[in-house]
Amino acid sequence: MSNLICKTLFRLKAAIRYSPTHHLIFIQIQPFSSCLASIDQAPNQHSFTVNYLINPCGFPLEKAITASKYINFETPEKPDSVIAFFCSRGFTKTQALNLIRKVPQVIVSNPEKTLFPKLEFFKSKGFSSADVVKTLSTTPVLLKTSLENQIIPSFEFVKNLIGSEERTLSAIKRSAGPLLVDLENRMAPNVDTLRKVDVPDAKIAFLLTYQPRTFMTNCERFRQIVEEVKGMGFNPMRKSFVVAVQALSSMRKVVWEKKIQVYKKWGLSEDEILGAFGKHPWFMLASEDKITRVMDFLVNKMGFDSSFVFKMPLVLSLSFEKRIVPRCLVYQALQAKGLVKKRNIIRKMLMSTEMLFLQEVVNLAKEEAPELLKFYEEKLALAR
Repeated sequence: MSNLICKTLFRLKAAIRYSPTHHLIFIQIQPFSSCLASIDQAPNQHSFTVNYLINPCGFPLEKAITASKYINFETPEKPDSVIAFFCSRGFTKTQALNLIRKVPQVIVSNPEKTLFPKLEFFKSKGFSSADVVKTLSTTPVLLKTSLENQIIPSFEFVKNLIGSEERTLSAIKRSAGPLLVDLENRMAPNVDTLRKVDVPDAKIAFLLTYQPRTFMTNCERFRQIVEEVKGMGFNPMRKSFVVAVQALSSMRKVVWEKKIQVYKKWGLSEDEILGAFGKHPWFMLASEDKITRVMDFLVNKMGFDSSFVFKMPLVLSLSFEKRIVPRCLVYQALQAKGLVKKRNIIRKMLMSTEMLFLQEVVNLAKEEAPELLKFYEEKLALAR
């Protein structure tokens, strides 16, 4: 039967035509050679490159076709060698394929000439294999970034500013790689912007060490933020200036406004909010959820006035579960026993180190409240 159908189709092609005048349908019989030609072209025949990118690399068809326009190979030897190279350097196959999907050009590179020197550079600076995997997985563009013209100069720029190779390594790990990608267009100009307003190199180095991604901010936006921070009255010579720059650069304007509204809901005025930010810029780095939880606990559970956070904005930087809650409950327990002489002692209790808190609060009260240590330890355990 199938042979008969094929022979018939080979001889004939039916073209259906409708005549609106006579309400008739005409079937025009034509040779089937044109249909046969279209069938020959229809199967999803793709180049070896496209097929390889789809399997084993896991590219979607459309992305594989796009990538094949600027990379091409006709045998599996080169791409196989790239995957094998990554797997021999601490990457899992999944991680290696993820890298290739993010930076397809890598699959046609020469592992020994272009990839090996970069990995060796990172290791020579103290990166562990796990550090290299994390850095390249987070910032795969490093794989197509020039080692000599970009990566090494960026590393030296950061090291000269920070002053130590160890802290430079720490900064690069925190940034997960971007510090090494855009020296001329972002990092260096942003450093110059801070210097122009007389921020000391020591404060710039502090920001670069602990919040390196701040320097990846668009240069024009970074300049505007610096001017805004100056306009708020921050002193460029103090650490709070660069922290304020980091705070503003880490959030969009709409997020900033939402946090302002959250604080206002708890009775703080905009002047108080900006005043607290001026005292302690970390005040605005807390998430909306944390702001709500801290304010709810301090106001509704502890009975403090909302101005407590204006007077002590640092409280928003403390761990809610491990510091604020257990120590406030100890304060409450001492207060119930009449052992709290001054209400403002809560500030000292919150700010003390763990050792000082145990020595000066919990242990000093052990005669009047011997159960206090156990109570505190139980509250801490609930936070773990």
